[in-house]
Amino acid sequence: MRFKIISFFLVFFFGLQINSIANINDKILAKIGNEIITNYDIINEINTILALSNKPANEKDFKNLQSIAFTSLKKILIKKAEIEKYKITKYSQSDVNNYISGLEQNLNLQNVSLKEHFKRYGANYDFFMEGVVINFKWNTLIYSLYKKQLDVDKELIKTELNKQIKKGKEIKEFNLSEIVIENWDQTKLSLIKKSIDEKGFEETAALYSNSVSSSQGGSIGWVEARSISQTYLKEILKLNKSQISQPIKINNNIVIIKLNDKRTLSQNNLDVLEIENSIIKRKKEEKLSIFSDSHYLDLEKKAYIEINE
Repeated sequence: MRFKIISFFLVFFFGLQINSIANINDKILAKIGNEIITNYDIINEINTILALSNKPANEKDFKNLQSIAFTSLKKILIKKAEIEKYKITKYSQSDVNNYISGLEQNLNLQNVSLKEHFKRYGANYDFFMEGVVINFKWNTLIYSLYKKQLDVDKELIKTELNKQIKKGKEIKEFNLSEIVIENWDQTKLSLIKKSIDEKGFEETAALYSNSVSSSQGGSIGWVEARSISQTYLKEILKLNKSQISQPIKINNNIVIIKLNDKRTLSQNNLDVLEIENSIIKRKKEEKLSIFSDSHYLDLEKKAYIEINE
């Protein structure tokens, strides 16, 4: 990543409605490629983070929120440039709608839309939706670039699963939640651990996790053991219900897993096809996630970034 340091001075205001701070909107804080990040963008992103975590502003979290907001905006702008380079326009509107519905459900919004909820926090809903669409277009791009490398050995999965069933081996499933920290360092990790202790796993995931599951408080749901990579499974098997794993290093990311529940499926009630599809889907998603992280990190290293400091 190429940095150019200029000058940096930034004043933030908690609980401040964005439309009331027009006098500082034009202050440029950073440049990412051909795009800029202003005071307005940072304040809006902080308000967006607070809206998605459904929590009031806390002065103790301010400095961390400032850093998270900048990282989030930087990532969106780098992804946007790559999407425009490849002229990606396709994405699933139904996936977007489901994502928003999931957010509304997770935030327990009753008789209030997510857009109205954002207004309460002074967050720009249209900007948020633009970022959501960019992320879905990014998924389209990554799939189009790497789809030939997503193949998994379906026959091997079926054979191994049938062997387990015939031998009467147990089919185990785990209900999991996750927190993903991208480009981690000890400072970030300490922040996450402290937040888990003080606020709980779900709120920390909603506030700080870089995974799409953050909108669901980190919840992944029920996952069949065979669909989990050995790196994760090794740590999960050490956990009792409600326990949290040690940080798991994956490339430049850290993943923290919470075991919400576990169960053993009865041999008489197995939907073998559903289990097979679940394993195949999970393994493809793992591969796609690795390609997505790798592609982004490569772009970030090459990106020209000016920071006013």
